[in-house]
Amino acid sequence: MNESSPQFMVFQALQCACSQNSELLKPAEQKLIEWEVEPGFYSILLRICTDHTVDATVRWMAAVCFKNGVNKYWRKNAPNEIKGEEKESIKAVLITSLNEPVPQVAVQLAVIISKIARLDCPRDWPELIPTLLETVRSDNQLQQHRALLVLQHVIKTLSSKRLPTDRRIFEELTDNVYSFILNLWDSFITLFFQSIHDQNTALDVSVSYIEKALLALKILRKLTIYGISKPHKSEPCMLFIKAIFQRLKESLECRMRLKVQPRMRNLQELTEKFILKQMKILNEFLEQHPVSAIDFIQTILEFSFNYVFNEGTNMIFEGNTVQFTNFAIHCINLMKRILSNNTYSMSGKISGSVDFSQATKAKMEFFTPERINYICEKIIMHYFILTQSELDAWDEDPESYASDEGGDSWKYELKPCTESFFLTLFNQFRENVIPEVVRYIQKAQMTILTENSDLKDILLKDAIYNAAGLGAFNLFDEVDFDQWFTSQLLDELKIKNNNFRIIRKRAIWLIGQLTGVKFSQALRPQVYAACLELLKPEEDMYIRLTAAKTLMTTMDDFEFNPDAFLPFLEPAFYYLFSLLKEAQECETKMNVLNIMSFIVDKMSNNIYSQIDNLIEYLPLLWDESVNHNMLRCAIISILLQIVKALYDIPPKLAPFLYPVISISTNMDEPSHVYLLEEGLELWLSVIENSNTMTSELLQLCDNVLPIVENSSENLRTVLYIIQSYILLSPQIYLEHHGKNVVSTCSYLLSDIRPEGICMIMKLFEAFLCAKPEFAIELLRPVLPDVFKNVMENKEYSLVMTMYLSILARVLLINQAVFSEIIQGLQQPHAFADILDVWIAKLPLVAQADKRKLLSLALTSLVTVQNDVIFERFGYIILKICETLNDIMKDDDNTGFLTDSLVFSETMDFDNNSEMWPLSTYVEFEYKTHHYERCRQLAMEDPVHKIVLKDFLQSQLFTLRTQIGDERYRNLMMSIDPSVLSNLADFINIEITTNQTIS
Repeated sequence: MNESSPQFMVFQALQCACSQNSELLKPAEQKLIEWEVEPGFYSILLRICTDHTVDATVRWMAAVCFKNGVNKYWRKNAPNEIKGEEKESIKAVLITSLNEPVPQVAVQLAVIISKIARLDCPRDWPELIPTLLETVRSDNQLQQHRALLVLQHVIKTLSSKRLPTDRRIFEELTDNVYSFILNLWDSFITLFFQSIHDQNTALDVSVSYIEKALLALKILRKLTIYGISKPHKSEPCMLFIKAIFQRLKESLECRMRLKVQPRMRNLQELTEKFILKQMKILNEFLEQHPVSAIDFIQTILEFSFNYVFNEGTNMIFEGNTVQFTNFAIHCINLMKRILSNNTYSMSGKISGSVDFSQATKAKMEFFTPERINYICEKIIMHYFILTQSELDAWDEDPESYASDEGGDSWKYELKPCTESFFLTLFNQFRENVIPEVVRYIQKAQMTILTENSDLKDILLKDAIYNAAGLGAFNLFDEVDFDQWFTSQLLDELKIKNNNFRIIRKRAIWLIGQLTGVKFSQALRPQVYAACLELLKPEEDMYIRLTAAKTLMTTMDDFEFNPDAFLPFLEPAFYYLFSLLKEAQECETKMNVLNIMSFIVDKMSNNIYSQIDNLIEYLPLLWDESVNHNMLRCAIISILLQIVKALYDIPPKLAPFLYPVISISTNMDEPSHVYLLEEGLELWLSVIENSNTMTSELLQLCDNVLPIVENSSENLRTVLYIIQSYILLSPQIYLEHHGKNVVSTCSYLLSDIRPEGICMIMKLFEAFLCAKPEFAIELLRPVLPDVFKNVMENKEYSLVMTMYLSILARVLLINQAVFSEIIQGLQQPHAFADILDVWIAKLPLVAQADKRKLLSLALTSLVTVQNDVIFERFGYIILKICETLNDIMKDDDNTGFLTDSLVFSETMDFDNNSEMWPLSTYVEFEYKTHHYERCRQLAMEDPVHKIVLKDFLQSQLFTLRTQIGDERYRNLMMSIDPSVLSNLADFINIEITTNQTIS
């Protein structure tokens, strides 16, 4: 290789990139990044990658660089796209490079080809699939294996495309290759089984057969699940599913034979992979094609039952212990999927081809009462019994053992899997399962355990308690929970023997299950006391965590009485703090914090006594969690609950609170990705519960605009934070940040959805309500566009309502500014057009407060002597009269109509959206300082301060004084008589023949 050639330079860089020496590694990586956009770079990488004389590590690195480049530069019209000529030469080399001897490099090449195929196949690379299929037929074993590997990756990639055209192409491909791949799979697995029986067959030959059978199976999986829309109409597909059951039986027998041969360990692992892949196909087939799976329901149930519940089957057991757990999980999930699939509960046919009653019949024939009882027995007496390995895991790391519960663990772990299946069985066959479980519960209640009880008896009672807790919601009429709690469970919690920790843990968990179903309120203090006893530091960590969860579960009740829990509040926090300090796992700390946050929320203003403890420990925990953002989210959550509970910001908490908000809402902090949403909620709550603008609060405002510019999903919350600042201290906030806020929002308005426009207009309306004259000057740059948008009348109704509200408030605040803006539009009929839209849209405004606002502004125009107004005088009065009809109420049934939107000082109007002048984004959960500020602003708002009928009466009187009786009478005559008659219900209008008007 010429040392001055580009290929040698790239080769050297790749060598250095493989080095462990950072002085060589970093410059090499930088060089490779610089060369990414150079023409010919990827051709050089491919030459190095496919040169078998080069070190395998360097070739692997070249393949990885090549793969990354395909992601960035292969797509058409991508920046720095690889040129067409180079692409064609690359594809020509790749398609002939199916003889790679190094498996790791072969995998990278297969991935590269699949990524290119996703973009180019079949249109720009039609020869790829035919070439691969032809090579698969080759007698060259290496080429055949590599072609299958590439084909598997290509099929996997193409199956993931979801556009209708791509789906159709993939279905056509499936139709063309399915039978060939099916035969290939069948041939390879047959050869594999034959090789196992033939002692003269070399081990590497058997390995080759099973590897190729596994690759063919992976291809069949994608073709079956994603390439056939109606598998029951495809004969090859149905043959494949049917064949799986026989191949599974043979594979399991083969696995048993290989287990006793230590030298066959690798072959055993490959066989297990082959078995699990087939089971995965069956589960996915049931999930994606339940209609097509109806014919196999009986077979699946019998097959699964035979291997996981039948005592006579020893292929996955050693003694009473399941050894092939992943296979057992698949079997149980197959049975659960059949039971829980709603499709199998339907009746009748679809398109006359599928009889759903067959599914119901198959289920009922299999799940006979005798078999259901047998399955329940096996689950409780076998699968629910804790194994020695589980007890060892508990001893070794109780925190990790506890955290393994919940979530999606039922998909991957045997115990949660059987628990999930048991629940499904319970729900489907209550009449059969309930008596069986009750029988076991009665057996447990009659079995009195002591400190000297045998471990076997303890484990059995634990299993029965597990079944009872899982089925608690189905047992509320069958078992007296209160009596069980007082007569047995409480006593069992007091036995401290080491083995009895199993019962203590299970009993306190069971109590938590029972309290959520049917449990006396009078007994709940005893549950609180029991939980606290098990929360003590000397107790087992796993039991403490379970007791903490039960404490939260018991409190999570709509009849929860804070006074009953008050005596337990201080010790509860003490023990939870101790637990928090001792916990090592981040997830454990999060769970404990969430429980504490829940208690703070439930106990509300009773929580003040615990504030010092929280303030002492939370900053330490915050510092410790610098690398655990989810834990920090939990800390923010508990801070939020504290702030809400206290209504004020404690001076001791403030020095910690403001930096937390600053870090979590700073877009320059990498952690904001995780903390932003919770941080914004906390920030908002802090403003709402503050009674003065502090320097720390004002400093936080520097974080606002970057969030507005970069995080549209949080726009609503951020705008409400700004609105809350305005109500807290309008002069200070608007002077410091008003201009920048208006500028940023104005920029957003150019490219935002109607919902976003409404939010921004509501913020601008808050400006005008809180500091009217100052706000008008701030909003001057955006007001012309608002006026123009009204004039053009192209917006949705909600957006138009907000635009008109802005116009109305400007008009009510300063008519001169309103007139200047209209004149600045330089449209000859601007005012007339705006007024026409205003009159036309007013009846479409849904909110009563907005209709009144627009009507007040129209009323203010009555005294403006302008022909545009006089020409529309009758329409203006009509719209005002319609609003009066809506808002004038006789709430006291006195026969006297009053303006329902005018507030009195004693009125309580929280959570009534029509009462708030700013159309707030959230309801008031509790009365804060912000609530009082909103209330005070509402009291000063023209909508809630001015009586519309009185204002109209005054304006008409002023108009008559301005223009004289005769012209006034002519204007009034332009009003429809029915409208005048209606208007007379609200104001004093009298027109006489001698033209006297009073």
